[in-house]
Amino acid sequence: MSNQVYKVFEEIEFKAKLLAQYWNNFHTEISQHLPESYQPEIQELSHNLETALTQLIFELQNPTLTLATTGTTSSGKSTLVNLLCGAEIVPVAVSEMSAGAVTIEYSKEKSLIIDETPGALWECGEWRGISDDKIYQRLYQAMISYIENRETQPNLACPQSTISYPFRLLKESQLQLPKGTRVRILDLPGLAYVGDQGNANVIKQCREALCIVTYNSAETDSQKVKSLLQEVVQQVKDLGGSPARMLFALNRIDVFRADRSWPESENRFVEKAIRDIKNELTDQLKEYTEDIVNLKVVKLSTWPALLSLQIQNQDDIYSAEASKKADNNFNGLIEDILEDLPRNTQKWNRHDKNRVAEALWKKSYAEEFQQNLREHINKNFPQLVIPQIIERFNIAAGNAIAEWATQTTTAILNSSEEQYQQECENIVQIRLSLKSFLEISDRNLKEPFERLDTKVKQVLAKQSEDDVVKYIRTIISELQEVEPYDELGVKLFPLYSWENEFQKGINQVLEAIAKSLETGRVDLDSPNLKRANVLNVNLLARNLNRLVDLGYKASVAKEGKTMEARTELEKNKLKQLNEELNELAIHLNIVIQDVLKQISTQELNRIYQAVSELFRCHLSYFEKEGNDIAPNIAIKFPESELSKVESNLTFNFQFKAGFAVTQGTWEEAVQVEKKKRTWYTLWIKKKTFYETEYQPRSSDNAKLPSIEDLLTGWVEQAKEEDSERVNQVARWLLDQIDCLKKNVDKIQNDIIDRYQERLDKANQEITLDYEKQKSVWQPMEKKAQNLAENFSKLEEI
Repeated sequence: MSNQVYKVFEEIEFKAKLLAQYWNNFHTEISQHLPESYQPEIQELSHNLETALTQLIFELQNPTLTLATTGTTSSGKSTLVNLLCGAEIVPVAVSEMSAGAVTIEYSKEKSLIIDETPGALWECGEWRGISDDKIYQRLYQAMISYIENRETQPNLACPQSTISYPFRLLKESQLQLPKGTRVRILDLPGLAYVGDQGNANVIKQCREALCIVTYNSAETDSQKVKSLLQEVVQQVKDLGGSPARMLFALNRIDVFRADRSWPESENRFVEKAIRDIKNELTDQLKEYTEDIVNLKVVKLSTWPALLSLQIQNQDDIYSAEASKKADNNFNGLIEDILEDLPRNTQKWNRHDKNRVAEALWKKSYAEEFQQNLREHINKNFPQLVIPQIIERFNIAAGNAIAEWATQTTTAILNSSEEQYQQECENIVQIRLSLKSFLEISDRNLKEPFERLDTKVKQVLAKQSEDDVVKYIRTIISELQEVEPYDELGVKLFPLYSWENEFQKGINQVLEAIAKSLETGRVDLDSPNLKRANVLNVNLLARNLNRLVDLGYKASVAKEGKTMEARTELEKNKLKQLNEELNELAIHLNIVIQDVLKQISTQELNRIYQAVSELFRCHLSYFEKEGNDIAPNIAIKFPESELSKVESNLTFNFQFKAGFAVTQGTWEEAVQVEKKKRTWYTLWIKKKTFYETEYQPRSSDNAKLPSIEDLLTGWVEQAKEEDSERVNQVARWLLDQIDCLKKNVDKIQNDIIDRYQERLDKANQEITLDYEKQKSVWQPMEKKAQNLAENFSKLEEI
């Protein structure tokens, strides 16, 4: 494919205009041999084609290129956005600053809009002709206000902002796009904030975006690196679709320059990081295995690259500030020329600055990144938007023209009385054959899921002890061995992998709880816990701290303990422990609900995508076989409409905990005062002495569960719902298949009905002799078939 993307769009436009010309030639010729009664239909087809062609050309000349940026914790995502813009307009901080999505649209004029959102505690409005610094400051104030208040106001909506800006991505990156291309950068929140509803809605809208995912190369702690890899997978799942449209950037790669043998250590890191990222993605997104093999991962250091641009700014003050930052932070990148430069950056002349900027640009891998981004856009942008444009064109006009031309010429060739009767009988047979084939295909598709449904019902009724999660995996594996579904490979993996993702999410939360209690130091910094509402996580942390203060830590948390509370103080402490453990169940339930809600959203989207792939395969097979059964009726199913699935699956989880406090008795040793006469006083006087007696007392007894017991209990509780969730999936799948069959049945019957009507009309209005059939209509039928074939080839890009 050419590196000039606009040529791909121009080629489709040229082919579409050529189709319009083919149709004009065809209907002009066929009209000479048709009665006047055919003209209204021809005119309607021509009008619809003209309208659809106008819309197609407009969409091809004015597509929207969206670059969505996201990344792992402290990966420099915001600095990347600023690099793409060529200026520091998005707030950057040491801690995670992302709070709300920012859309940056290309425009020659600068402006900022901060949307009015429910309960906003920051200034909202629109500012035109605003400076870079003012954009930065207003966004910063909105973001910091949100971050500081979201803990106390959990329902506070996150800021939503739109910047109009003449960013450098379009001006200097040499992108060869159609002239009317609308380009925007969608700065998505970091992982810690994707749970916010406003951000989730924005993420949902970027399914057709090209994505850049930044990875923090500076992290060396093995546990945190593991968390980063999990974050990468979460980001990919949130963005949805194939990782093929995602460019992965190993940011902050300059950290290896501090090593004596930095090229070797950098190369080792890059090779390992690419391998680990691909392995992690393949493990959890098997449906995209082929795409992941060819994943594009590039090196980058966004901050020195951005400073390189800022140093070259014609504003001397702005340039001087950037020079100072470069000298303070990136000596290692400019060490080759440092000796030639004045130590005071204020004394650097323009030539000095240009040398520094050139070194920073080169050693930050900015040029390689820019080249890779350009190639990524060239390769993926046309494929991302053109098929949808063509599909809309075909639905609006293309399919109808191909059908009309094919059916009309076929009908006329079968319009003589003898052939008409034969063709009517043929249509009856076609209907029966198609109906039979549809029912067989539908039955083949439904049968595995009906078996699954039956098995789940048996398990729920305690008539079977089979593992339904394993059973659904078996069902899918069997389906993928049958034609045509054997073409799907691992595309149906999400239909049975979702339960494992729930368990991993639950386990990760529970492991953080266990570690906090066993060590006595509460640490809830794990990828999945970052996805929960921050207020709920904080309440959980306080609860854990109270348990630690009450002594539920270390060996007690690890092994459990039998307690016999005798004093009021001990009884109160036991009561508090019981209450706090029950409180733990409440907070944990809320947090896990948050986490599983996020996982559910990801996994359900993957399920919907997998079912869409299944239906697309089913439709393609049925369309091919249908046209073999009825080759001259032009059966066509709009996949974009029929392969859609209803997004109405939901999963729920509930947990309980605590322990029983029982009443018991114990015998307390009491010293009782007694007196008796002794012999040495001649039994006259009594001497006082004390005797031990045992008196019954009440106690509160309890067996404190170990954290392992508690967590195992919660895991088991989650598993107890497996069957119900599989039941939901099975019923939902069967409903979707029934809906698909109903829609397919209607569309094919409508197509056949239209052919019957055209056959009836031809029989009534056209007299066909042998010579005319041979000299006019047989060649015309061939031209109709060629026309239909040319319309179908428009999809080939």
